[in-house]
Amino acid sequence: MRSKTTPIIIAIMIPLISVAVALALVYFKKSASDGVSAFPYSDYMASPKNLSGNVYSLKAELEMQLSRIPSKGRVVSVRDEKRHKFAVLIPDGLDVNAQTKQRYDMDVKVGSDGEIIVCSMRKY
Repeated sequence: MRSKTTPIIIAIMIPLISVAVALALVYFKKSASDGVSAFPYSDYMASPKNLSGNVYSLKAELEMQLSRIPSKGRVVSVRDEKRHKFAVLIPDGLDVNAQTKQRYDMDVKVGSDGEIIVCSMRKY
């Protein structure tokens, strides 16, 4: 005969396991993006081509669309957390609904000519 405490133990274990899994997912999501360093604005302004090929994390607010380059994407003005303003390219293939006055956490790559290209972006 089964014990009367078995259903109670199972009822308690299911939420505990769910909370543990949720905490693990949050921890691993943060640690995956922690490996990318923050965008070095002053180094970029001093010599953009020296940073070509590097990938950085950039938290910024989209201010306005500056231009549209056919078959490449949109060039938008952004303002980072330290109030620096500069332009980034959001490629057409990224398929995001980027809106002005919204803040985004972006992974950006510095191109061979010093352009800042968005690799991924998500609202925060």
